[in-house]
Amino acid sequence: EALDIRLKILEDSHLNVAELYNLEGSALNGQGKFEEAMTMHKKALEIQLDKHGNRHVIVADTYYNMGHVLTNQNQHTKARVMFQQAFDIYLELHGEAHEDVLDVRKRMATVLALQGQHEE
Repeated sequence: EALDIRLKILEDSHLNVAELYNLEGSALNGQGKFEEAMTMHKKALEIQLDKHGNRHVIVADTYYNMGHVLTNQNQHTKARVMFQQAFDIYLELHGEAHEDVLDVRKRMATVLALQGQHEE
């Protein structure tokens, strides 16, 4: 409902709309509506890339969210790609010891374990 209201007030490419798409995507992921969740995250990412470019923490957050959806769909290879993109951005912006870097590294290891592989 909040998304519908904001879409009526704001233009489709507004960063607040992207934030709402991300929140909606996360909620849908939690409900097991993975295709819809991914659609919301992709809409958010499109706006964020347009406004911030590909080296911004918000963009990394969206890649991270997309990795979660893909993990829940057992699409582990695609999830690894999303988590790797998030990792690269977080690492560049925050450095190795930051909690975002450590968290996404843990997620990547989890995906590898789910695939029956060992971290390289």
